[in-house]
Amino acid sequence: MRISDIAKRARANLASVFKNPAGTYRQLKRVVRAVLGYARGMLDYPAAWFGLSRPRDELAASVAELLIVGFYGSNTRSLSARLLARQIHRGEIGGVFFVNQNIGSIKDVKKLLRLFRAGPNQPLIAVDHEGGIVQRLNKSHGFTQLPAAKRVAARMSPDEAQKLYTIAGQELAALGFNINLGPVLDFDNPENPAIGKARRSYGVDPERITAYGEAFTRGFASAGVLCAAKHFPGHGNSVTDSHHGVADISTSWTTAELEPFARLFASPHTPAMVMIGHLRHDSLSPDEQLATVSAPIVTGLLREKLGYQGAVMTGDIDMDAVSQLMSRKHAIIQALAAGNDLVMIKNLFGYDPLLPQHVVRWVREAISQGVLTDAQIKAAAARVRAIRQRIGPGQADP
Repeated sequence: MRISDIAKRARANLASVFKNPAGTYRQLKRVVRAVLGYARGMLDYPAAWFGLSRPRDELAASVAELLIVGFYGSNTRSLSARLLARQIHRGEIGGVFFVNQNIGSIKDVKKLLRLFRAGPNQPLIAVDHEGGIVQRLNKSHGFTQLPAAKRVAARMSPDEAQKLYTIAGQELAALGFNINLGPVLDFDNPENPAIGKARRSYGVDPERITAYGEAFTRGFASAGVLCAAKHFPGHGNSVTDSHHGVADISTSWTTAELEPFARLFASPHTPAMVMIGHLRHDSLSPDEQLATVSAPIVTGLLREKLGYQGAVMTGDIDMDAVSQLMSRKHAIIQALAAGNDLVMIKNLFGYDPLLPQHVVRWVREAISQGVLTDAQIKAAAARVRAIRQRIGPGQADP
């Protein structure tokens, strides 16, 4: 992103503050943080661009598989997008994810996807494409507008939903995306700010949630787009939104919220990935850690008790729920130690052009200190490579 683009966005957000001070103050504060962090990060940009002193051993290659990273801007003029593409091409980073601010015109999206896919290493390219208000590519981009999950469950059978999701998957795959960050398997609670109020849940009956979750997974997978079921172990009954702080489910969560995950894992269409929510549950995690960095939840509950064998991914660790509690370094290392395979890092607040080099160094330190093992990193990388093999070369438009 150019400095002029940052200034333009900052002015737009400043104008919105005067229209709605209470609703946009937080957004403005985030923009200021992003601008300052970007400016500081640019000091390391030349070293990152030329790959000075970048590690090239087997451990570094494994760590690269585990990183799925965001970028600034919505077109190929973005300096961070260009650097991220270069790091993907050199094998320093394994994936990229798009959020709202990365989606401009369909022409710009196509150019960005070509930029990321241009090298020898084909990245994981992820986007939220649930439907309703969580659909980054919509009718304005020539995409089928998907209803929110709650409406799908109310008006369609699972078979009808699967046909709709298949069409949506074909549209994503044709553009070049290969990962959809969905389906949502959380329970519906109308008071929940993150799930219920946005109508992102299929209901409260585990069997019904599973049926539509399977339709979602099966439809997108049939088009070559793999899915990440979320938000384990269940975000639906929280009273806060993890985008803006810790979502404590210690007193509101019930074991029934595990059932949609367990049922989908036992189906013929197990999702390739599961996303861990930035959720706190003091009984499930006696060390009072967020689920994202909790070995009892990621390894003990998800892996061992429910038997999930696919790849486990974090939500964006730069979200407030995590960043307010720990440094990026601590979050990455603890997430990997807990059993996650993919770590999502927006790299927006505190932009770090040398992120891949830093993560490799942090992992080496953690291995030397006994926090991680070389075998853990290799096993996680192997699960991510298995996902790549299922995706194939893709069908992006020229």
